[in-house]
Amino acid sequence: MPDPRSLDVTDYVRTTARFLELPLSDAQVERVAEHLARTRELVSALRATPLLPEDELAEIFQPAPFPAQDPT
Repeated sequence: MPDPRSLDVTDYVRTTARFLELPLSDAQVERVAEHLARTRELVSALRATPLLPEDELAEIFQPAPFPAQDPT
């Protein structure tokens, strides 16, 4: 018997593909569902990991201000 969670993912992929009018074969649906299920497992593992503010490695992006005048 297939894992019920994988059926949920497969149903989601089929429904989303229909909504986007994206023709997918059964094999393509299964491959997309497999990758999406794997991503869901990764997210679950990340959510279960407690992170403190000092664990954040990436800085917050701040675009440089436009120069007051053309530098040339």
